[in-house]
Amino acid sequence: MKPQGYVPPSAPPSAHEGADLHVPIILKTAAVIGCTLGLLIVAVTLFFHILNRVYPHRTSEALPIVTTADLPPEPRLQTDPDADMQRLRAAEDVHLEHYAWMDRTQGVAQIPIDRAMVLWAKSYAANPPAVPATNAVPAATELEMRQAKALEGRHAP
Repeated sequence: MKPQGYVPPSAPPSAHEGADLHVPIILKTAAVIGCTLGLLIVAVTLFFHILNRVYPHRTSEALPIVTTADLPPEPRLQTDPDADMQRLRAAEDVHLEHYAWMDRTQGVAQIPIDRAMVLWAKSYAANPPAVPATNAVPAATELEMRQAKALEGRHAP
């Protein structure tokens, strides 16, 4: 049976488990990572100093990205969606809650939605639509048919 965990090379072969952590290896790994990070910071700093020497006229000030002359034609993206939604709902409410002529010559008028629902309910109650005939078997009948087939299967030789 091989021992589990880290076993130092200088340790004699034994049947017990070695140490879980080897501190020198962890310290060496941390030192390598720290040195690599330090070198990267120095390299990036030098890179930015070289860029500042090559391009001295560049500044870190924010430049105006969009001017009024650069705006696209209407319609533009929403700048205040909540206000736009409130205006839309107000326009829809006016449309849904008032009487208006749609086509006076044909006698077509717009009526409030509440009144339209009442009129439709009255006409539906007076003339309910016919229920279309279907080929579907009612569930109780289908269940009875399955039970009858099961009973026939038991009595068959």
